[in-house]
Amino acid sequence: MEFIPGKIGIKITNTTSMAKCVQILRKYTSTSMSEIISKIKSNNYVLSCQYTSDSGIRKIRKCYDQLTKAGITVEIYEHDELTTREFISNLIDTYREIEEETQAMLDAEVADEEDDEE
Repeated sequence: MEFIPGKIGIKITNTTSMAKCVQILRKYTSTSMSEIISKIKSNNYVLSCQYTSDSGIRKIRKCYDQLTKAGITVEIYEHDELTTREFISNLIDTYREIEEETQAMLDAEVADEEDDEE
């Protein structure tokens, strides 16, 4: 899973337990253990998703939380620039708000069409 600009990804910068790190990451990716270890050692992205993927960003945030809780140092990148957990949480909130607004607009449109039919 190579990182492509326009995505959000995480890198492992320091771990005292490679086994624990790999165990957590395997919950979120089907990447082999040896490939995960190679990515960690070469400072490559171990998990990434499209910038517009709400579910992917949620998965990255959840993985980040588990890794940091285990004492593993993790960095989050957005468009290949270092960012924060707060940023991705705000992004998730924004996507949720857009979804709610879109649904409200669709519901209003359907209600208007039903009123016109009567």
